[in-house]
Amino acid sequence: MKLLRLILDRHGQNMKKEKLHLDLKKEAFRKIEGMHRHKVLLYVSMMGSALIFFFMTIAFTVSVPESSRGGAFEFPKAFVLSTILLLLSSFGVSKVLPAFEEGNVETVKKWLGATLFLGLVFAASQILGWQALKNEELLLSGQDSVAYLYVISGLHVAHMTGLLGFLLWLLMKCHKATKDPVNRLVYETNSYQKVRFEMLTDAWHFIDVLWLLLFCYFFFIF
Repeated sequence: MKLLRLILDRHGQNMKKEKLHLDLKKEAFRKIEGMHRHKVLLYVSMMGSALIFFFMTIAFTVSVPESSRGGAFEFPKAFVLSTILLLLSSFGVSKVLPAFEEGNVETVKKWLGATLFLGLVFAASQILGWQALKNEELLLSGQDSVAYLYVISGLHVAHMTGLLGFLLWLLMKCHKATKDPVNRLVYETNSYQKVRFEMLTDAWHFIDVLWLLLFCYFFFIF
């Protein structure tokens, strides 16, 4: 009897675990189904971009000769500056959605403008970093590891450029809304506008984390 009871108890526990696992799956699918299709597309694109950077980083690691690791050349200070700027911009973009939910369009405009400015300065500092590499005679046409450094950082800037274009468009729409009471009312009550800001915030944080990981890795390698 004790053995039978023990078997039944274990079976009951397994059934509970399976039910919990199934409920979690259903909840996950429900969340995906309730998500706006543009957000789903964004997250799929982010996953694809992450894979591209992952495989390019592996190729970069394989291409770095042992003699080039650990102080082979001075890591550009502009890359350090760009990292700080990107972290500040990530803080700025995190303020946009709460301001919109509070109905404070002027604050939304302020933080969008600040984020755009920091993003543009970030891109400029990346160019300064490439110039510093060039001054050390580390060219794109040189050894494979240096070429990958240019390509990976350049691909990241390309992602940032596309995001800056989206941010500029959002800023222009916000500026237009502040000039007319009717446009402002439509702007504040547009539910899809919140989706746009959610997409901007998620994509910006993704770009931020991506560069932070790349920066730490490059800094460790060189």
